[in-house]
Amino acid sequence: MTAAAKHSDLSANWPSSESQVITFSSKEGPLTGVVKEIRWGLVWRDFILEDGRVIPEHRIVGHPNPPVWRKPEEISQSEREECERRLVSMADAGLDPRNDEQPFRAELNQYLAYTYLRYKQAKPKPDTSENADVA
Repeated sequence: MTAAAKHSDLSANWPSSESQVITFSSKEGPLTGVVKEIRWGLVWRDFILEDGRVIPEHRIVGHPNPPVWRKPEEISQSEREECERRLVSMADAGLDPRNDEQPFRAELNQYLAYTYLRYKQAKPKPDTSENADVA
């Protein structure tokens, strides 16, 4: 199922619309912000707030449960390469990926999740049946 198809399966009022105030979890507890833009990353949707913070969908109060994530095979090579270019550009600009809720951290988290899912999917599963040969 593609990301667009998954999107249409969600309730009529999800995801939140632009200019809507959302509540999200943070280290400091629940916070709010005004949505400027909603966009798909490599794996999940990010909510970009008017103040520049980037909040992953799974931290938004009222997000679909389980959260909707794209599968690694849904991501094109050009989309992955564009993400890599943005990461290199942000690193070259001296941005700090340790800053929570900032674009560099959000992009890096998306890329790490994509990479993890891609290699987890490719890894062969060990045979756990009772008839498996024991060395």
